[in-house]
Amino acid sequence: MMKNLIPSPLKELHIAKKAELGEFAGWEVALSFTNSIDESLTVRNEVGVFDVSHMGRIIVKGKDSKHLLDYLITKNVLKLKPGKIIIPTAMLNEKGGFIDDLSLFMLEEDEFLIVCNAINRIKILNWIKEKSKLLNCNVEVNDITLKTAMLAIQGRKIDKLEFLPLNLERESFLKDYEILSIKTYIISKSGWTGENGFEIITGVEEGKKLWLSLLNNGIKPCGIVSRDILRLEAGFLLYGNEINEEIDPIRARYWIFSLKKGEYIGKKAIEEIIEEGVDVIRACFVMKDKGPLPRKGSEVYAGKKMIGKITSGGYSPSQGKGIAMGYIKANYFYLGGIVQIKIREVLYEAIIQEPPFFKK
Repeated sequence: MMKNLIPSPLKELHIAKKAELGEFAGWEVALSFTNSIDESLTVRNEVGVFDVSHMGRIIVKGKDSKHLLDYLITKNVLKLKPGKIIIPTAMLNEKGGFIDDLSLFMLEEDEFLIVCNAINRIKILNWIKEKSKLLNCNVEVNDITLKTAMLAIQGRKIDKLEFLPLNLERESFLKDYEILSIKTYIISKSGWTGENGFEIITGVEEGKKLWLSLLNNGIKPCGIVSRDILRLEAGFLLYGNEINEEIDPIRARYWIFSLKKGEYIGKKAIEEIIEEGVDVIRACFVMKDKGPLPRKGSEVYAGKKMIGKITSGGYSPSQGKGIAMGYIKANYFYLGGIVQIKIREVLYEAIIQEPPFFKK
């Protein structure tokens, strides 16, 4: 038993499927059900379902909610319409560093849902409440994470699942939609794998029923490890690895902001960083040959000179070899360039390449 971890509301169902359980961002989650490579290939070739109930889900409502969130968030909230999502976007600190990257759902004119990273849920709650108090805003902030469940159905053949709202546009969602006769709170056309997919928020009991119904319809369960493999193949950034409060969107090459909208926290810092230029920049790598895998913390070299470090790395089932992401000195960044990554004290060649690292 893992102490002081928040269990997934679907934990008992995962145990019944003999899932390997483990820790992620303070939660006890399903790491895998079969093995992570098979699960990754399931999503790339067919359809899989993930339990992503660990993601933070926060409601912000009240007459000042739209203007408060527009000040806190890097994209234009004032133009958002009910039924639409800003995905991805972010909250930044005054230095331009990431408080978190997140999705923003407009439920009603004065009611919003934030879906954020599990590791930052409490921080986001406190950040919104602190700024709301400082600005004397009339808003109510409620954390619904532990009262709900969240599933992600993802995969290349998702269009064959006729019980889903396949005509729903990306960055859109439906409320109170029924899937397999089970009522959901929200279903959105979104995901974090690089494949087409839907993310679904339900009540806890409805989430359990929906999970079982999806498995009974032949959809394979996938764990958090395969989700990390898939997001790395897609080139998606992970909080705590590629982004944190010391990293800004320019160095991260993460274009989740607008400079055309009005003032927001971090905008001035971004403008100054663009004007001054950056010393390091995020790059993605594909190992030249099959062999040992790059991992977080591995050093990156140009000749004998260390130029950076890996922030995420591992095996790509789509490539059949290692891939990675990290930060290197900006003057060494050019696509197609060859660098060396140190793995177990040996240097292995890698190519600087843009994702995705799978065939669409």
